[in-house]
Amino acid sequence: MAKHAKTLRIIEEAHGILNAHRPMTVRQIYYQLVSRQVIENARTQYQAVSNALVDARKEGTIPWDWIEDRLRRPRQVSMWSGLTSFAETVRAAYRREVWDSQPGYLEVWLEKDALSGIFEEILNDYGVTLNVGRGYDGWDSIHNAAQRFGDGAGACILYFGDFDPSGEDMVRSLRERLAFFGCRPAIEKCALTASDVRSYDLPPDFTKKTDTRRAAFVALHGDVSVELDALPVDVLRDRLRSAVEQCMDLGRLALTKAAEERDRKRLWQVLQEVES
Repeated sequence: MAKHAKTLRIIEEAHGILNAHRPMTVRQIYYQLVSRQVIENARTQYQAVSNALVDARKEGTIPWDWIEDRLRRPRQVSMWSGLTSFAETVRAAYRREVWDSQPGYLEVWLEKDALSGIFEEILNDYGVTLNVGRGYDGWDSIHNAAQRFGDGAGACILYFGDFDPSGEDMVRSLRERLAFFGCRPAIEKCALTASDVRSYDLPPDFTKKTDTRRAAFVALHGDVSVELDALPVDVLRDRLRSAVEQCMDLGRLALTKAAEERDRKRLWQVLQEVES
């Protein structure tokens, strides 16, 4: 059966987005389509996008590995074909401690698990820990973070979340709950901000009437709610890299990586001797 013209456009636009940035989740693609005014920001439209992407993958228009499901993943047992393949894994996995030579300690905290793939890819190069809260972090997560940060002196959290009543309040909540454990790191919300919404003309929604923080937020910003997923991917990537690099000594990082590569070569020599 022939597809509706709107469905064809969804698939075409999604293919272009994924061709430039992949893999992405269905939710990410949906908000990018909303930002490009291909669809309206509505629940029915989300389902239409989901259905269209399933059809496109079944037909081979969009490769299956271009779209990821970050919630439904198999928990595989690690196995190797022999010592050689294990040795390769060991060599690739070796990382020299970055923070011993840095002037402070840094983590990135993210509200949305759907975006974690983008963040992990970038942060891996810097050795920066990513904490995904999926909303307000639980007390166990806060306690564990306080243990990592100590009293918080010289430490920093770069926070990325939605621009809505809860998204704006999460930084306050994080600061107060860490302080309960005597931990007071610097905390900066890098995105999404009111300036981002204006600068990139991001598609707004209404705030949730059930959110207890709604009144104060609306009084300050108006009745507007925008998800972090709506920010253009290139902008999000650049924002993350820039924020991280401002907090790190890149010269020292380069020296650490050079020492890491020397260690990796020595490690490979040792592993080769063990195998022989």
